[in-house]
Amino acid sequence: MNLFRTLPAVAICLGGLSLSGCLSAPDYPVVPAIDFKSVTVARVKTGTNTEIDTLTFSVDFRDGDGDLGLSDDDIKVAPYNSTTNGFNNRGYAYNYKIQPYKKVGNTYVRFINTGGVAGEYDGRFLHLEKEGSRPAPLKGTLNYKLPLSVDGAPFFPGDIFRFEITIMDRALHESNTVTTTDVTLAR
Repeated sequence: MNLFRTLPAVAICLGGLSLSGCLSAPDYPVVPAIDFKSVTVARVKTGTNTEIDTLTFSVDFRDGDGDLGLSDDDIKVAPYNSTTNGFNNRGYAYNYKIQPYKKVGNTYVRFINTGGVAGEYDGRFLHLEKEGSRPAPLKGTLNYKLPLSVDGAPFFPGDIFRFEITIMDRALHESNTVTTTDVTLAR
């Protein structure tokens, strides 16, 4: 009688184990996709009247072949060593596009520093997959830090910004663009 009570439990356990072996990898497109997660501000006083705001942007990402990030060696060779094309026509060494928009009244105006160039806040993030790994879907959270001097040139205490963010993979596929929530600089 005990044998008949035990067999169904064993069958359920074996059935559960066989199902886990059948699970397949997620099917994400090879073009990366991002979702805005958060933006935080850390303020550091560096002198009597100078403060640095370090903005940390967090975006969730998905990529079907996991080719996200550029190493120091990558940017020495084509196409990543180009000084044209890419985000803001600054080359492909920048895989993180960040465009600030300053709140003026009730509207947001694209912000480019006086004498600056479009894309001056763009940056690069390193490889996200494990070294030597095969192409595979990749999902996670990408955190990116942007330090800003809030000393009145060009950022003033109390300025309100929002940012548009886009990333690019090594195959030069651009993700969708996300917009952050408002950020108020040091007061």
